[in-house]
Amino acid sequence: MAELPVLDSTSEAPSRAAGALTRGRLLAGGLLALAALLMVNTLLGPVGSAVIDYPIPDDGALMSQLLALDVFAIAVVAPLTVCAAVLVLRRHPLGGMVALAPAVYAAYMAPQYVLGPQYLRYDGNSAAFFPLHLALFVLGWTTAVLAWQSMDPAAWVPPGSRRERIVGGMLIPLLAVATFARYLPALLDTAGSHPSAADYQEGPGYFWTIALLDLGVGLPAAIAAAAGVRRGAAWARKTALTLSGWLALVGPAVGAMAVTAWLRHLPDASAEQAAAMTVLGLLFTALALNLFATLRPPLPRPVNETAP
Repeated sequence: MAELPVLDSTSEAPSRAAGALTRGRLLAGGLLALAALLMVNTLLGPVGSAVIDYPIPDDGALMSQLLALDVFAIAVVAPLTVCAAVLVLRRHPLGGMVALAPAVYAAYMAPQYVLGPQYLRYDGNSAAFFPLHLALFVLGWTTAVLAWQSMDPAAWVPPGSRRERIVGGMLIPLLAVATFARYLPALLDTAGSHPSAADYQEGPGYFWTIALLDLGVGLPAAIAAAAGVRRGAAWARKTALTLSGWLALVGPAVGAMAVTAWLRHLPDASAEQAAAMTVLGLLFTALALNLFATLRPPLPRPVNETAP
C-alpha cells in the first residue's frame, strides 16, 4: 500500500511569504495608481483646469459639492493613499488598515461623477471622461479587497478590549445610524410631487446614488459591525475598521461640502450648518483614530527563544 506524502509545514512558509509579498506589491501599486488618478481628476476638474465640464449648473449646490470633493481628494485622500502605499511597501502592520479608508472612499465617491450629472438637461463633456471615473471606481474596490485580505485583526492584541467594544461596537455604529437618519425627511420630500431640495432639483441622480450606497451598504454594515464586535467576532473587527475608516474620510468631506456651499452663499447654506457638519465630520475622524489606537501588533519573539 502506497504511503501518503507527508506535508512539510516549513516548505509552505516560503510560498506563503512570497504570496504575501506579491499581494503587498499589488496593493502598493494600486494605491499609488489610485492617488495619481485622484490628483488627475481634480486637476482636470472645476478646481483645476476645468477641462472636465460636468453637465450641472455652475452656480448651484451640486457644483459646490463637486468643488469640495475635488479639493478634499487632492488635499487629504491622495496624500493618505500615498502614505498607505509606503506603509504597505515597508510591510508595516498598519498598511492594510490605512489603505482601506481611501480605497473604500474612492469606490464610494466615483459613482457620483458618472450617475449624478444631468447629461440631457445641461451642456457638458464629462461623458468623455467616463474611462477616468471607471478606473477610479475599479481601483477603489479592487484595492479595498486587497487591503481587506492583508488585514488580520485576530492576530492583533488586545482582541476585543473594552475601549474597542465601546468605540467600534457602540459609538461609531450609533453615530452612523443617527447620521443616516437624516434621510427620513429627505425621502419624504422626494416622495412628494414638488421636491424642495435644491441639489435634488438640479440632479436627482446624485441624491439617489448616495442614498442607495448609504442605506443599502453603509447602514447594514454599521448594524452588523455593532452586533459582531459586541460578540467578539473576528470579521466584525475588520468590518468596524473598514466602516470607521470610510466615515473618517466621508464625514470631513461632507463638512467640506457644507463649508463650500456657505462660502459660495447658496440659499440653503448657513454658517451654523457648515460648523455642525464640520464638527460631525471631525468627530467621525477622532473616533476612527481612537478605534485604530486600540490595536497593537504582537511583540516579536526574541531571537534566542526556542520553540516548544
